[in-house]
Amino acid sequence: MPRLVDHAERRSSIIETTWQVIADRGIENASMRDIARECGYAAPGVLAHYFPNKTALLLASYELICQRTNERIAASTAGKRGLTALRSLCMEIIPAEDLTTVEAKVAVSFWQRAQSDEALRQVGRGALSHWHAEIMGCLAEAQADTPTGRPADPDLFADELLNTMMGLHITAMLDPYAMSGSRQRRLIETILRRLCDPDAS
Repeated sequence: MPRLVDHAERRSSIIETTWQVIADRGIENASMRDIARECGYAAPGVLAHYFPNKTALLLASYELICQRTNERIAASTAGKRGLTALRSLCMEIIPAEDLTTVEAKVAVSFWQRAQSDEALRQVGRGALSHWHAEIMGCLAEAQADTPTGRPADPDLFADELLNTMMGLHITAMLDPYAMSGSRQRRLIETILRRLCDPDAS
């Protein structure tokens, strides 16, 4: 009996291979032929069964990065609340581990392409909006737990924290030795202390 093909699994495998090709060669140099070869296919036509063209593959790749990030956030914050949950959320977004470093390299490539691709831009906006709402929820819980657990302007704080994390995607890619994983984690901890505790130095 021929082996049944799990199309969802194969689709995810193609996307994950696309991530690695983009991380290694850049988004413009990631051709369908190269991706097919890395997937173990002799010709790119096999990819067309799942993605009609490179644009569709790139869009699905960006969507899955955001989805996987949200899944990790949900898992890491389960049973937590307030600043404890917020700290865990941040650690899943910043590129401080091997997996998130690859994702960050790919995400930065997508940001460049999103300047002229509205569909990619919508995915990015959706992710930022979702994370902003998650941060605001954590801050509301922190305020309920302790009067000093929330900054005077939560929305501004959420913007600062979110933009800092997005900036780390770029600086960690440009100079991974200077902006190492431990350095990134220390920076986030410092921001949380400074902005959420008025007495922190």
